[in-house]
Amino acid sequence: MSAAKSKVMIGLLSIAALVLSILIENEIASFLAVSICAISSLVILYKHLPQLSNISEENPKTKTLRTITVVNIILVVGCLLFAVLAEKGMIQLSDAQSSWLFSGLFALIMIGFGNAAPKIPFNRYTGLRLPWTVSDEETWIVAHRILGYVSFPCGLLCFAGVGNLKTTVHISLAMFFTWILIPAVLSYIFFYKKWHPRNPS
Repeated sequence: MSAAKSKVMIGLLSIAALVLSILIENEIASFLAVSICAISSLVILYKHLPQLSNISEENPKTKTLRTITVVNIILVVGCLLFAVLAEKGMIQLSDAQSSWLFSGLFALIMIGFGNAAPKIPFNRYTGLRLPWTVSDEETWIVAHRILGYVSFPCGLLCFAGVGNLKTTVHISLAMFFTWILIPAVLSYIFFYKKWHPRNPS
């Protein structure tokens, strides 16, 4: 499959996931359909990373992208299996256990991805993909360095509400959005100043 066809397939699968999530009323069936679309997209991305990212196979950064893609596939498959088993009553967790699991998962994603973030090369498929980060490589680098810096404190703070599931969910989601928001805002400021410099008086 060519790079152009791969891009089209990934786009179609993304649209299909959105449509299926809206049309299918059963939560498990909807999650299953969306997960299949997501996994299919990630597999296509994995197979065609060098062409899609314009990076040679020998480039060490290609290995970073492949590793992140594999981790993403494992996460989606893991969440899918957990949802199915929980629905069938094969997995039963107390509120405290759910609290630890929720916090741990969010912390692991943030710290793990944050550690890899500065090594992610400029591309349109993996990373903090915002209009300004995918438009300028220097802005991309700035955004992912900041993402790396804020990952550990945000991940650590996910455990602030452990013990109470409702509090844990709120804190973990707040930390997740903070983790994204800080590098997004600061990289936009960098991008704006770079492309809209003040005229000397």
